[in-house]
Amino acid sequence: PREMTLPVTANIVRMLGTDATSPRCAGLVGEIGQQVNCRIYEQRPSPCREFDTEHAACNRARQRHGLLPL
Repeated sequence: PREMTLPVTANIVRMLGTDATSPRCAGLVGEIGQQVNCRIYEQRPSPCREFDTEHAACNRARQRHGLLPL
């Protein structure tokens, strides 16, 4: 949804919260390490569609939150 994005260029936007010092996408709800989900899953942007649990960035994100790798 457009209201959950921040313009980067005329043709590119990013999700609110992803540029923060402690990034947390505006679409993410719940408590990390407990239970989270994406409240805009059907509308999620392409980077989210391409990112999966086998991606190295997933384990880096988990490590930042004190979670073990998958």
